Amino acid sequence: MLKDKLQQKKIITLEVLLPITGNRDSVLKEIGPFKKYIDAINIPSNPLGKLRPDALCYAHIIQEKTGIETIPHFVARHFTLLGFESQLLGAAALGIENILCVTGDSPVEGRSTFELNSAQLLQIAKNLENGITSSRKAIKPINFCLCASFNPNVPNIKGEFIKAAEKCQSGAEVFFTQAIFKPEKFLKVLREFRLRHKDVKVIAGLLFLYTKKRAFSLMKILGIPYEYINLIEERNETKMLFETAEKLMDYVDGFYVIPIVKYNIAFELIKKIRKIM
Repeated sequence: MLKDKLQQKKIITLEVLLPITGNRDSVLKEIGPFKKYIDAINIPSNPLGKLRPDALCYAHIIQEKTGIETIPHFVARHFTLLGFESQLLGAAALGIENILCVTGDSPVEGRSTFELNSAQLLQIAKNLENGITSSRKAIKPINFCLCASFNPNVPNIKGEFIKAAEKCQSGAEVFFTQAIFKPEKFLKVLREFRLRHKDVKVIAGLLFLYTKKRAFSLMKILGIPYEYINLIEERNETKMLFETAEKLMDYVDGFYVIPIVKYNIAFELIKKIRKIM
């Protein structure tokens, strides 16, 4: 389980973007070389509100076929209370011990319910850990590592701290941040975060953008600084991200590498980070 690893060392996780074709063999082939270098695989659920295969199903397939722990993402926009609770029971039956709960953006494809938010998802999972369902039925306790998200790039950071406090109250143990583009600014935010939440772990996001065009398309969503975008096609992006990792190494509990499918490039970054851990 992820939280047990985090008691002993810093971790590295890799995000895997599931192919819409459902070609699981290609995914497994891409993941294979990472086994010696990563601690877990993040599997987002319909990122940016666009259709992808089910994250929980693939989490089971990847764990079973590769032996690498997975962290399926659960997005509140998709669930009613009963539906999410049912998913958690299924996750436990499949041997999934780590879950990441987010509220999610409005979907580009299909509809959303937004009956719940991320803090409520975490609370439901926490209740199951305590052996109680939402209808107050007693069950055998189910132990999960409860993960959440934190966005240090938003203009209103006080609002993000309020959300983080709600998530912690609901049981969050590990926070995965949005991609870090300005490490010095992030460290100031992190110091305040640590003062408020001393016992939780923080995993810093490192995102490959590859081109200015992609960066501009994600600029508002991710809070990418204009000056960072200007450097993308002028410098080696792997080197840029490694420099960010070096600056953050002593202050975070690990790194969350997001390659947007180009796994061979992420492989080089992860090997370099692992060497300095």
